[in-house]
Amino acid sequence: MSHPQSSRSTSGEVPVIPELEIQPPSSPTSSLNEPISAGVRRRRDSRTSDPIKLTPQCTKHLKMYAKKLCEDNDVPTGEVMCFIDSGDIFYMLIDLKVTLIKLCEGNKASKMQELKDALESKDFENGLFNRLFACMLSPNIMAYVTDTQSHIMDFITSHCDVFKIPLGILEDVELRAQLGKSVTKLLTSIRSAIKTAASFYFFAATLIIIIAVALARSGSGMEVDSTHWNRVALLLVRGQRHLLRIFLIGISDYKSASLEELFSAYLLPSLKQDMRAKIGCELDVNIEQLERDLFNDNRAPGFNDQALPETRANVNCAPGVRNTNGTNLDGEELGDQTRAQLDGGDADGEDEELNGPGNNIESTTVLQDDPLDSGFGLVEGIPAQYNNTIRFWNFVDHSLLTMRQTVKESFPIPAEQEKELQKLFIEIFQADLAEFPGGKKVSKLISKTNPRWQTAIQNGLIWAT
Repeated sequence: MSHPQSSRSTSGEVPVIPELEIQPPSSPTSSLNEPISAGVRRRRDSRTSDPIKLTPQCTKHLKMYAKKLCEDNDVPTGEVMCFIDSGDIFYMLIDLKVTLIKLCEGNKASKMQELKDALESKDFENGLFNRLFACMLSPNIMAYVTDTQSHIMDFITSHCDVFKIPLGILEDVELRAQLGKSVTKLLTSIRSAIKTAASFYFFAATLIIIIAVALARSGSGMEVDSTHWNRVALLLVRGQRHLLRIFLIGISDYKSASLEELFSAYLLPSLKQDMRAKIGCELDVNIEQLERDLFNDNRAPGFNDQALPETRANVNCAPGVRNTNGTNLDGEELGDQTRAQLDGGDADGEDEELNGPGNNIESTTVLQDDPLDSGFGLVEGIPAQYNNTIRFWNFVDHSLLTMRQTVKESFPIPAEQEKELQKLFIEIFQADLAEFPGGKKVSKLISKTNPRWQTAIQNGLIWAT
C-alpha cells in the first residue's frame, strides 16, 4: 500500500521540492518592453550624486585645458578659472549669457559711435553735398522748398547706394533724424548758392550754358546737358520767365539793380495786373501801350507766350557787372567765382530755414485763381506771401506749380503735359541764347556720359504735385 509523500523529511531522507507551475507572459512582447534596468537597485556614488555639478577631478582637468588654451590665445586666465570654479553648469550658462549680452551691447555702442562719426565727417558731408546739389539742379525736380526735404529724404532711403548712406544710419531713429537735419542744412546752403549765382550772373553777358556748367561743376562736379540748361535758364535767364527779376521787382529790392535795370519788356506776359500797375507807376510808363507797341498784339495765348527777342527799354547794365570788353566769362572763371559763393553763403540771410513753419506757400490756389494778385501784397486787403528775399524759393515753387497746373488744364494726358512743360523750358533757354549767343561751341560742352548716380537722381527724383 502506497502512502502519500510528506513534505517533511526525516533524518536520512532527501527533501522533496514541491513542483512549481510556470505560466507564460500575458503578451509575447511584454517582457521585451521592460527596461533592462527594471528592478535593478543601484548603489549611490557620492562622486556622481549631482550630474550638473563638476567633480573635483573634472574641474582639475578643465583648468589644465583652460590654462593651455589661454596661453595659446594670449588671454588672461583669471576670469576663466573663476568661471570654472563656479562648478555648476547652470551658473556657467548664466555667466555665458550675461557676457554675450555685454559684448553685444558694447559692439552696438561702438558701431553707433562709428556711424555717428561717419555722419559728422567732412568726407561724408562733401559726398552728400554733391548728390544734393545734383538734386537741386535736376531738370525734373518738382519744387525747391515746398516738401522738398521730405521727398529727398524718401528718395535717399530707397537709394542708399546712390548717396552712399550706411544702412545703420537709416535704421536708427536718432541717426536718421541727424541725417535729416544735415540734409536740410545742405539744401538751404545750396539754394543760397544758386540764388547768389543768379544774382551775380544777372547782368553778366555770359552764355547760359557756361553758367550752368560752372555752377554744376563748382558744386558737385556733375555733368550737365541741355535739360539742365533749360532749368537753369528758368532761374537765370534775363527774359520772359526771369523769376529773379520778377521777384526783386515785387519786393522792391533795388539794392543790386534799379527798377530800370530789372525791367525788361518781355517780362510783360508773365506779369499779373498788380505788377503791371506797380511798374507803370514807378517807371511812369503806359504798360498796355508799351505791350501793344512791342508785340503788336501777336502774343500767343495762355500763361506761356512764345519766346520773344529782347526789346529792353531804358535798361543799362550795372557798372562793374557786365564785362566791359564785351567778351564772355569762361567756365573756369565762373567756376572759381561760384565756388567762392558756395563757401561764402548768402549775405541776405538766405541761410535761414526755408522749409519751416510759416515759410511754405499755404494758399497757392488763391494766388493761381486771382489774376490781379502776384503775392507781393500790392493789392489792398490781400496779405503778402513774399515779403523778403528769404521767400524767393517759395516764389519759384509757386511759379513752377502755376506752370504745371496751367499745362494740365490744357493737356489732360500726362505724357503731353510733360512734353509741353519741357517745350516751355526750351523756349526760355532759346530766348537767352538769342540775346547772349556766346563764343563757345555747344557740342564741346555736352556731356556724353553721366555718372550712374546722377542718372539715378534725374530719373528717380520725381513726385506728384
